[in-house]
Amino acid sequence: MRRRKGGRGAVDFLVATIFILGVAGLAALLQTWNSREMAGAVRVIDGDSIMIDGADVRLRGIDAPELGQQCMGDDGARYPCGQLAANHLETLIDGNPVVCTGHDTDRYGRFLGVCRKAGGDHAASLNAMMVEDGWAVAYGGHDRLERLAQAERRGLWAWRFERPADWRRQRAAADAQAPPRAGFGAAIRRIRSWIGWGGHDE
Repeated sequence: MRRRKGGRGAVDFLVATIFILGVAGLAALLQTWNSREMAGAVRVIDGDSIMIDGADVRLRGIDAPELGQQCMGDDGARYPCGQLAANHLETLIDGNPVVCTGHDTDRYGRFLGVCRKAGGDHAASLNAMMVEDGWAVAYGGHDRLERLAQAERRGLWAWRFERPADWRRQRAAADAQAPPRAGFGAAIRRIRSWIGWGGHDE
């Protein structure tokens, strides 16, 4: 009886493994079927956001500092790391058209894509290169590249900085606590603080 139970357990385990692998394979296949592509000339918005032919695209799996975000050196000097990250993305693109592939959007309706320069053999995505070069942090992907950039003090890692998601949350909290100001611009700022600073998918 024991031998029979052991054999049954092994069969159950095998069946469960095959089922899990099948479901994972089906999910990956559905994502492939559902994926779409955007391509064209690019305008860089910030270190992880671009615009292709008027459509907003967020680079999936990374998070770059916001344009107004600063980093601090060991000597106390401040550096415009948000603008520097955007500049680095522009340098990587180098005026080339870009192709982005993905299968969904964030809560703001922006296309979430893995982006590469169009034409030629660009094995590494812009997403990965931004993290590898130290101008973005991992945000659901590229953890190994982030660790490497941090160890070698590349880009942002040469200074002290808040992770962009933490910076946005602090700014949102500060905006929410600020005394109300009159005017349409003030109303927009307060709405942005309620929904989350920076428009990232958190």
